[in-house]
Amino acid sequence: MKKAINLIKKRRSLIAYFFAAGSGVIVQYLVGTTYCIGHLNMDPPTAYSIGFIASIPVGFILSKVFAFKSRHSGNTTREMIKFGLVLFFSYIITVSGSTFALKSLTYLFGEIKTKIPFTNNDFSLTGTLSHFVGMGLSFIFNYFTHKKFTFVETGLFDKIKDFKKSKV
Repeated sequence: MKKAINLIKKRRSLIAYFFAAGSGVIVQYLVGTTYCIGHLNMDPPTAYSIGFIASIPVGFILSKVFAFKSRHSGNTTREMIKFGLVLFFSYIITVSGSTFALKSLTYLFGEIKTKIPFTNNDFSLTGTLSHFVGMGLSFIFNYFTHKKFTFVETGLFDKIKDFKKSKV
């Protein structure tokens, strides 16, 4: 029991990030896959993109407050800029990973769909799994970059200010 408690303490930020990112995943899935694809019949890359954009505020706020404990850092603007930089690459990973997984799973297994009870909508197991593959790849990338770059004082902005001053 003591070992489990120590392990939880060591991995506290990962566990907290899992729940913070999990909230973003729920928003991304509901908006992107469920609403945009399921109800609006959008193409998957566009729907994944819209879901990704909708999940940004949830991910930033919950990561800042709970996962990385930088609520009172005084660097919210810097963190938002760095968060945006990380999200640029995260977006590419999510959408590309999901699209590649969708094409691969469809090629290997075909389109696996079932009717949702009491509705006229289909549930695509292939589409859902592929979206979660892309989000999972993005999760791994985001955790490490947010932990080591976004919510940490890196000195990057001070270096940029010093560089600008030296040019003037």
